[in-house]
Amino acid sequence: MAQPFAEHPYLTGHHQPMRFEAHAPDLIVEGELPSDLHGVFYRTGSEPLYNPPEGYHWFDGDGMVYGFFFEDGRVSMRNKWVRTEKFEAELAAGKRLFGVFGDPSTNDPSVQGVRYNTGNTNIILHNGKLMAVMEGCPAIEMDPRSLDTRDYLDYGGTITGPFSAHPTVDLTTGEMMSYGWMINGPQGAPAIRYEVIDKNGQITNQFTFEAPYMSMVHTALVTENWVLVPFNPLEVSLDRAMKGGPMQAWVRGRNSRFALFPRHGSADDIRWLEMPGRHMFHELNAWEEDGKLIADVAAANGTALFPNDDGTQSTHRDTALELRRWTIDLTGKTNEIKEETLNDRDIQFPRPDDRLMTRKTRHGYANLNLNSVDGRVDGMDGVIHFDTKSGKEDIYHFGNGAGCGELVFAPKTGSMEEADGYAMSLVHPANSNTTELAIFQAQDVAAGPVARVIIPYRIPSGFHCNYYSADGSLAEPIFA
Repeated sequence: MAQPFAEHPYLTGHHQPMRFEAHAPDLIVEGELPSDLHGVFYRTGSEPLYNPPEGYHWFDGDGMVYGFFFEDGRVSMRNKWVRTEKFEAELAAGKRLFGVFGDPSTNDPSVQGVRYNTGNTNIILHNGKLMAVMEGCPAIEMDPRSLDTRDYLDYGGTITGPFSAHPTVDLTTGEMMSYGWMINGPQGAPAIRYEVIDKNGQITNQFTFEAPYMSMVHTALVTENWVLVPFNPLEVSLDRAMKGGPMQAWVRGRNSRFALFPRHGSADDIRWLEMPGRHMFHELNAWEEDGKLIADVAAANGTALFPNDDGTQSTHRDTALELRRWTIDLTGKTNEIKEETLNDRDIQFPRPDDRLMTRKTRHGYANLNLNSVDGRVDGMDGVIHFDTKSGKEDIYHFGNGAGCGELVFAPKTGSMEEADGYAMSLVHPANSNTTELAIFQAQDVAAGPVARVIIPYRIPSGFHCNYYSADGSLAEPIFA
């Protein structure tokens, strides 16, 4: 019998689990749905099936995927759990069996040998395959329409270990770059497995290299010809956990290190760079210009997502992410990483016009914390569009107490000009029993939504979203 959930910041408020799957064939729309919007908006997040017996972390819930399908002037929606080995084992038992993050010291003996996988972090379409991904496990394929779980996507047995939660898809070439961390397990040697997968799903480059420490590699910065893999001072250490400390912690005083190598190179080509410790899980974009690698990223000098290595906890205010630009000399004349702040707003999840990922862009989109104390817990209450060339910002506030997700660009059908289209975010208004998919003109966010798709229940706060246009400009179309 399922038990009530514990009182926990990530199990209450905007995060309170709903625990059901639904299908809505024709959602109510307030405002005017754009006639040139035809595609699908996917979102995934953390939706624990059962109450964890001890402790909890937002990253630890079971994956729940939502699909909003825009076609024929209507919006339909369905949502389904990612039915991993973990999920199926716990559903059969009627209770939680895994410790937080699959900690083997607190797992139920019945799941020895069962893979800990939540599939909750990102939902990506590549080569016509919809992939639910998280750090530490292979990708899980789902049906792009029904959202039924299929099987692990192991590329013919060549990727049986960790896949990236943030693989980079270059839509100019159709290639996808992935960065698997902890490939030797939490007690093995720290190493990264890198691969390039072409538009047909074939691996064209793959190699491993030693990591400086067991840092959680959530993303990498990819340009037309280069890859920069960041190692934040956020370290996993079972030795520290065995001594009573936090298993995953920010190591104070440690520098960030970066592995820079050609996109189609090898481990022998790696050049190591270093800068003061930075927390960076998400980039707006990266590109090459005048012999330099330029990366616009959401960065801070620490994090409140996990405790410090001494068990103390930093505050959200002291570790709020802002939009910074990193510039690296690709000629090797200097190893300095130049850093400047482009926008000091408290943001999450910056995104470009994804059709130009790895190429130069100027428009960016993010969810924003205006009045919340801690946007991750209380909810990010606004969205922002910024022009990195002019410095202009374009902000919409959903009201105090609202919780909104990633703001994702959606192009007008048939258009190829940067930022020519719409931007959308899934929003839970304060004290509301409904959720809205808010749709904005991409270059006039401040004017407010041109349409609001109404979902007649509360969708818990989640993680990443992606929009795929039916014209094929963002991926192979899934529409007949």
